[in-house]
Amino acid sequence: MKNILNRNLIVLVAGFLLYLSACTEGFEELNTDPNQPVAVPTSSLLTGAQRELVADIFGNHDQLDGVGLPAMVYVQQMASLRGGTTDTYATVEEDFSTFYTRGLRDLQEIIALNSNVETMTNAALSGPNNNQIAVARILKAWAFQNITDVWGDIPYTETLQGNDFPLPIYDTQEFIYMDLLKELTEAAEMITTSDGDISGDIIYDGDMDKWFKFANSLKMRVALRLSKVAPGVAANSLSEAVAAGPMTSTEDNAFYQFLESQPNNNPWFFRFELSVPNYGVGSTMVDMLKSLNDPRLEKYADVAFNQDLGGGYIGQPVGLDVASGSAISDFAVSWPDAQNILQPNSIFTIMSYAEVGFILAEAAERGWISGNASDYYNTAITASMDQWGITDPAAIASYLAQDNVAYDTSDPIKSIGNQKWIAFYMQGVQSWCEWRRLQVPELEIAKDAVIDGIPRRRGYPPSEINLNKSNYEAAVARQGTDDLLTRVWWDN
Repeated sequence: MKNILNRNLIVLVAGFLLYLSACTEGFEELNTDPNQPVAVPTSSLLTGAQRELVADIFGNHDQLDGVGLPAMVYVQQMASLRGGTTDTYATVEEDFSTFYTRGLRDLQEIIALNSNVETMTNAALSGPNNNQIAVARILKAWAFQNITDVWGDIPYTETLQGNDFPLPIYDTQEFIYMDLLKELTEAAEMITTSDGDISGDIIYDGDMDKWFKFANSLKMRVALRLSKVAPGVAANSLSEAVAAGPMTSTEDNAFYQFLESQPNNNPWFFRFELSVPNYGVGSTMVDMLKSLNDPRLEKYADVAFNQDLGGGYIGQPVGLDVASGSAISDFAVSWPDAQNILQPNSIFTIMSYAEVGFILAEAAERGWISGNASDYYNTAITASMDQWGITDPAAIASYLAQDNVAYDTSDPIKSIGNQKWIAFYMQGVQSWCEWRRLQVPELEIAKDAVIDGIPRRRGYPPSEINLNKSNYEAAVARQGTDDLLTRVWWDN
């Protein structure tokens, strides 16, 4: 009897195991969500990277306030409605982690998938491998320049490598800048326009000829930033980029256009239309444009809503604390223009032909390239007008003929700096960088400032101070006190 029971038990267990085997056949296929693919197309990674980096630089939505927002306040193109700690320079630290964990991470993955022999065939479904790698490298250079220009020394060589370097060192800004020049040169050389365009590209819709021009134009920006600390490198690199071929018209402008619907619409639209408006156009900007009869004023700003409180274009006073700022009605000052800046699908400029013109003007003035500096300068202003929808030749000629606008050969840097500052409206980091480099225009320190000077950098995030302490301390020891007045390398 015992043997019979044992045999029956064995048969029962065997049958049960066979049943389990049958039930689990095809289990992986049944439990794979078709809406959550294991292999993400590189085109999707590119779209996501561009969206995230733009949010980190230009954003104005909850935690995505972007590094460009305080920069615009520092250079007085914007000012907080109701005042605030940014306006008085009381906010020191700013987080840079999202650059690394979102946009830059996706770009590094694009490079890896297009470089690995096991994945490059599938990656090529989104476009030629080398062209995808080139675009990812160009965007990485753009992002890293913004990051280092805000903080100075930053994690660079040991980042984006998974768990290999959980606590990355901080590379010097000098090293990073030299490497950015190399990266942009090599990325441009990788591009083969005849191989075809790429997918997932919001900036240029995959047009590799425009990416080639952007790489060379961005190399010019990087080179010029070195004018005070490495003029020889600046002159050589800039000349190389000009010879290779930068932007040649406003049709080459690199810009990001948001979409109509959430979550991909313009964060400035969200802030002003669906939340609490937080910035007015700075009085320094409004007053300068009014003094020059600049036709871009109506493209940059709206008239104040409450005409009984003064009417017309009224800048938000700059540099106020909360007590002083709250005494001014939000509706008594000009907000950013609703048509050009606050639409859900507004355009935000990454780099423009106007900037290229200003770079050429300064390079010619310094003797780095041939050509007439005044002609480049006029071309740059005209391109900026065109960028903002002002195309009447007579109006532009009249503007250029004004004494306070015409190229001043006795003080060319003042002419270039003033007009570049105007043209850089809504490009906060770049405007702040060029103000630090040129000290033009002359800006007054904030009325309610809590420190003795306009900020020259941002402080490192608390997460780095707590989690990457030894590398943080090494960077501070090398660079200087972790505050707003310590200058980055190229600003010394």
